[in-house]
Amino acid sequence: MQVKMENVDRISGLHDSILIHILSFLSAKQVIRTSILSTRWRYLFALLPNLHFDFEGDLWRRGYTTMIDPDRFHAWISAAVHRGVKHLDLNISPGKFTTRPAVLFTCRTLVTLKLCMEFDFVLDVPKGAHFPNLKTIHLEEVNFSNDDSVKSLLSGCTSLEDLVIEKFLMSNISNFNISHPFLKRLTLLYTYQSDYGWITIDAPNLVYLEYDDELVAGYSLQNLQSLVKADIDISNSLQVDGSTFFRGICNVRSLILSDTSLELLLSCAPVPVFPNLVKLKIHCSNDLRPYYDQWEKGLETLLSSLPELEKLEFNQEALISLPEKAPSCLLSKLKSIKISDFTDERDCIGKAKYFLKNGRALEKLTIRTALRYSGERKSKISKVLSASPWESKHLCIFIF
Repeated sequence: MQVKMENVDRISGLHDSILIHILSFLSAKQVIRTSILSTRWRYLFALLPNLHFDFEGDLWRRGYTTMIDPDRFHAWISAAVHRGVKHLDLNISPGKFTTRPAVLFTCRTLVTLKLCMEFDFVLDVPKGAHFPNLKTIHLEEVNFSNDDSVKSLLSGCTSLEDLVIEKFLMSNISNFNISHPFLKRLTLLYTYQSDYGWITIDAPNLVYLEYDDELVAGYSLQNLQSLVKADIDISNSLQVDGSTFFRGICNVRSLILSDTSLELLLSCAPVPVFPNLVKLKIHCSNDLRPYYDQWEKGLETLLSSLPELEKLEFNQEALISLPEKAPSCLLSKLKSIKISDFTDERDCIGKAKYFLKNGRALEKLTIRTALRYSGERKSKISKVLSASPWESKHLCIFIF
């Protein structure tokens, strides 16, 4: 039997949705090239939900140093806006673009907007900016023209829930005001500040805050009663009092602190009380461990300000001393404790025994030993702690 192979284009016969899915794995340049295959393919690229244009590589390979035509760039953005773009990611180099498309600031369909603009590119948001459906904004290396520009952007985003600001330049801003009634998540990373900068956060529905930066000259943190989790890594080269900042987040239920943040918090007079905090994690860096013995106060000072604490994770070096009067949370609330970088030295063993002796509600004590600890040394720690008296009737000890 002889089988005849017919020259049939079976791919072109597939449904549009399948072809669009296939095209989604190609670059924008490759997708547009398919339009010359046949009339079936001519306009398929226009149905793609996502397009990625990357001209940096082409310009580098061709040796171009001229700017991309701003009129053409604006036309691309306008076309995306008029076609109802939902997710837009722009990485703009000042050497390539000199102006920003005004039509972008009235896009009613945008749900996600990411702008990486480099500091030479000043973002001037007009007062009429309106993004009724925008829920997520990610700004990187953005330099706002003034305070009003920030206000125009946030006030125009009536549905905003998630705001990420990374490598933000405050040279033109006197008060960086983040006020929004529906904002749920806020991330501030590595801002470049002036010595007189001020940050205001007023967000009654905020549930998550990540702040990794230097302290600025002043803070106004208002209406953060809904805050559930905060991840704080701050340093204090300006020698600013951190009391206002920490009092502003004192209603949080779960808190992660870097060692520099812990040191700053302990320097507050008095140390703020966190009445709702149930989970605390202290993240310690290797660079600062040699300086722990210079601290006047340690984690033990903070525990007296955490009446409802149930779960605690920390590096054993963050605990400087053992108070004679055990904190109330240890006596009645703490259920889980994890101690890292643990050793078999007498001082370290004494810290674990302290928690065993006073932890009446303790259910789980996890010991993570220092690097390269042998099984024999871990077994020694286990025997010593197992032979120690403890108050809890439902305690399990784990040693890794």
